Amino acid sequence: MTLTERGTEIDKITVKKAWKIIEKIEDELEDGISYKKDLNCQDYIEKRFTEEIEKRKMNEEKKTQMQMFCKLMSGYLGVYVGDDLKLASAKCYEMGGEYDDDDDVILSHGYSLLLKALQDDLTDSNVKFNRNVVSIQWKSEQSTVKVICESQDKTIEEYIADHVIVTCSLGHLKQNHDNIFHPSLPDKKIKAIERMGFGSVGKIFLYYEIPFWRKEDSGILLAWDSSDDDSTSWYKSIFKFSTIPTCKKVLLAWIHGKASKHMETLSMNEVARTCTEILRKFWKNKEIPEPTLTQTSSWSRDPSFLGAYSYFAVDSHKSCISDIAEPLFVADKPIVCFAGEATHSKWFSYTHGARSSGIREANRILNLSSPSK
Repeated sequence: MTLTERGTEIDKITVKKAWKIIEKIEDELEDGISYKKDLNCQDYIEKRFTEEIEKRKMNEEKKTQMQMFCKLMSGYLGVYVGDDLKLASAKCYEMGGEYDDDDDVILSHGYSLLLKALQDDLTDSNVKFNRNVVSIQWKSEQSTVKVICESQDKTIEEYIADHVIVTCSLGHLKQNHDNIFHPSLPDKKIKAIERMGFGSVGKIFLYYEIPFWRKEDSGILLAWDSSDDDSTSWYKSIFKFSTIPTCKKVLLAWIHGKASKHMETLSMNEVARTCTEILRKFWKNKEIPEPTLTQTSSWSRDPSFLGAYSYFAVDSHKSCISDIAEPLFVADKPIVCFAGEATHSKWFSYTHGARSSGIREANRILNLSSPSK
């Protein structure tokens, strides 16, 4: 169901027509487009969408509704990027790819189950928690790596390794590579790190002791009348409230970009109050209660992540991912390797991309003929 700020529904036929246009434009982006100048996704989508609706016979009201749906879809696609579509490269849009098999899997107990599965074959002594890596010294006469960590109580620990796999987020690399790596990273890798985009995606969970929606409802799409870049209108980046199959009493809202970062600075009460106002306005129901509990994600404020996942920014190029993924060699030995979603040429921004890249780098080390492997 697609609702407007006036509480009216955009009819399903109009939504279907608009959705088909968006799918056509997205296919164009995925097939690759050729432009002499750098073009961002937002400008391309708006330009092509306007061209497509002008070809069709419809009154001004329908055209307005179609344009509203286009803005809504910019929010939808913005979540996949994690940022304003004006910052995302249209030329590199086709570089990304979802998993080849089946649909997304909903984890009933969250990602903790995945972590547990990965840890099952590890002993506690091999896993160190609550330590910040403060220095990676990767050039030595012995061709080893010294990793210096700091624990929560400020205790300094040193580890000597034949190989190190760095799996921190691109956001963490952007902010900290100058301080962590000694000597500094190669210029080519630094430029790739700086040019790639790293988005912010937030989730807002609203728990209701007594849900006000029907069991068959899957949620609502929000067709805002106007857009506003002012941070005080952060809530206009929310494009959807959806139900969660595994949590029958929870509504989930998605938000991205600088609006997501702003949302993370707000109190739970303010987020709950704002979301309630939105729901009452779009659903045209002043009786909708405030949620019993509210919880938001805070990836952008977490110094270990500083965002969600990577994307191709307008200034980036197709070789950025391979440049970030390239190991640091000493005497032809890959002494520091890089994994994480931002190093996967096809599945960047995805969890399976992060996992696959880790396996890739582990195999790189295992396949070495060196006696120190």
